[in-house]
Amino acid sequence: MELQHGGKVISLGQAIVDLTMKVPQVPRAGQDVFADDVETAVGASFNMLHAVRQMGVAAEHGGILGSGPWADMIRKAFAADGVRHVGKCDAGRDSGFCVALTDDDAERTFISTRGAEAFGDVDAFADIHPNDGDVVHISGYTLAHKTGSALLKFIDETAEDRRFTALFDPSPVIRQIDDDVFGVLVEYRPIWSCNERESLLMAQRLGLAVPDGDFRALATMLADALRSTLVMRVGGDGAWLAGPGLESELIAGYPVRAVDTNGAGDCHAGVLCAELSGGTALGDAIRFANVAAAIAVTRRGPATCPTRKEVERLLSI
Repeated sequence: MELQHGGKVISLGQAIVDLTMKVPQVPRAGQDVFADDVETAVGASFNMLHAVRQMGVAAEHGGILGSGPWADMIRKAFAADGVRHVGKCDAGRDSGFCVALTDDDAERTFISTRGAEAFGDVDAFADIHPNDGDVVHISGYTLAHKTGSALLKFIDETAEDRRFTALFDPSPVIRQIDDDVFGVLVEYRPIWSCNERESLLMAQRLGLAVPDGDFRALATMLADALRSTLVMRVGGDGAWLAGPGLESELIAGYPVRAVDTNGAGDCHAGVLCAELSGGTALGDAIRFANVAAAIAVTRRGPATCPTRKEVERLLSI
């Protein structure tokens, strides 16, 4: 399954277990409801790493794993996919989990716990040493936890003479982090990979006046303000690629009938990282990721990234 060229992909995010349930409505205080379509699966950063492995690229998880039934489930998922855990272990806590409730109106409500992955100290990533050609995937969710201090230390120690590619997924928590931390991320100048909602949140905190619905302008203004490369996913239309001082380019998506968009962003990010680790040009890597995400949304579940052969077959049509 492994490709014999290029670097590997390292995740500094969190791997947790998702408990998904279909309910008529989210219960009020004191109310009982029964759930249907209950599923338990490893999620969060695992979904991105699964996509990397589907591309035949080496994947490593640098986050913290706990000790207990949830952590055991995560380790089994890693072993099944060939993901190496290179981060630290916490013998005193289990890994976290998230309860996701989807009601009859398709609204989703999340209740998340903080497990071992959230309580790393400042040296949690001290053993992570990317090589030339590697891609490091950084999740904004890390900054919502104590482990965020370790991420800031990693950024500080790798800011100079960085020979690996850093890709930052801001996540919705980008609106909550303080200005100093946001400034550190901007100065680090990673590739910013985000969806429409996250892009708008960043535009708001940067004070950008973007015309409604003008994604070209949004991508261009964000890339200029961030002084870095931006990949902005816009669903079935594809993704905008922008860089400071450059004209934004829409890299078209592949038209499909979507049945489940859950995990599409993780699939896109994982495939993008995998392609970049092999030296693929950014525009071509985005095109490959667009097709992979298009296939993923035709399947139900969060970890539905297709194989490399499936993507290549669709691209050849």
